[in-house]
Amino acid sequence: VLELPEVKYNSVSVIKFKSEMEDDIEDYVECDSEIEVEDEEVQSIVIVNLNGVITVDGGMSSNGMTELSESMLELSKEESVSGFIVYTNSGGGSTMAVEIMTDAIAEIRKTKPVFGLVRKGGMACSAAYAIISSCEEVYVESEMSCVGSCGTMVQFEGRKANTENPEGEKEIRLYASKSVKKNIEIEEALNNDNYKLIIDNMLDPVNERFLSLIENNRPILKGTDFNDGHTEYAKDSIGKFIDGISTKSEVIKKVLSKTKSKVNININPNSQMTRTELNQAHPDLLTSIVQEGVIAERERVASWEAYREADSKSVSEGIKSGLPISDSQSHAFLVAIATKGKVADLQSDNATDVTTTETTTVEDVEGTESKGFDFKI
Repeated sequence: VLELPEVKYNSVSVIKFKSEMEDDIEDYVECDSEIEVEDEEVQSIVIVNLNGVITVDGGMSSNGMTELSESMLELSKEESVSGFIVYTNSGGGSTMAVEIMTDAIAEIRKTKPVFGLVRKGGMACSAAYAIISSCEEVYVESEMSCVGSCGTMVQFEGRKANTENPEGEKEIRLYASKSVKKNIEIEEALNNDNYKLIIDNMLDPVNERFLSLIENNRPILKGTDFNDGHTEYAKDSIGKFIDGISTKSEVIKKVLSKTKSKVNININPNSQMTRTELNQAHPDLLTSIVQEGVIAERERVASWEAYREADSKSVSEGIKSGLPISDSQSHAFLVAIATKGKVADLQSDNATDVTTTETTTVEDVEGTESKGFDFKI
């Protein structure tokens, strides 16, 4: 009789503990079964056990990333859930399954912290590493845990088309008249030992997307040799593949600390957030807003400076006002510039005798000089 495991690989579990346990979190596992779920003071952290082959769909003994991500997203809606830890021991799997998980983690991170942790004696390689690279921070429990192996490979076997084995059985593969490129990469490899098409058309495009995803998740890897597929021990990977070496208890505390920083931010839509609160809640948004503001201010100042020749004082006052230049003001400046041009032409025509006649120079009435604008933020 086939016995199915009680708990599948690639599944979730929940740690529950009371708020007063946060200072002594080492005992969370032993206390888990003693705490009633209905207790209002109970907090929960979801442990995502990424401990099997990474696949899109699951089977009898293991969940696929589709099932795992759905469970995570559902649990993220629970108010009692403070955060997530992706507890990893996997050598990888299908690249097609990676983005299912990274998209789910990105969605959860909008409201709750998600940390990665490689278990003691475990590994986080290839597809598994790509998944935990999307966490806010990545830690390992042991210096000798393996991380990395960021690369793509394919393995298959078969026989040449239309051949006969020693038993006299033929392998026949026929394609429709128009299907000249169907399975061409595989056929070239099996029939002609030509592997270039598989590498160029299949492996390289998938690998580039795979590496780009990891690099975007962990910008610290840019410019390093992470993309050559090598594997490293954790002790040699701090500041690159991982952020440090920590126990599960320590990572739980990090999650709770991050949760508090999110909870303490006032998110009442009827109130105004301070710059500090906005930076804590949405740092990328704040950076984008600042950049847009800098560009807009530069353009506003430039639009005033274009008319410095017409009226230096008015331009300086317009810049200091913080207001954009109006159409009527622009028109007035253009008229002033045109008038000055005519006066200058008239003076040039009348200044015929340089020995007896003084040439009048038209200067700014106020006599102010143009000064550089010092923009600060």
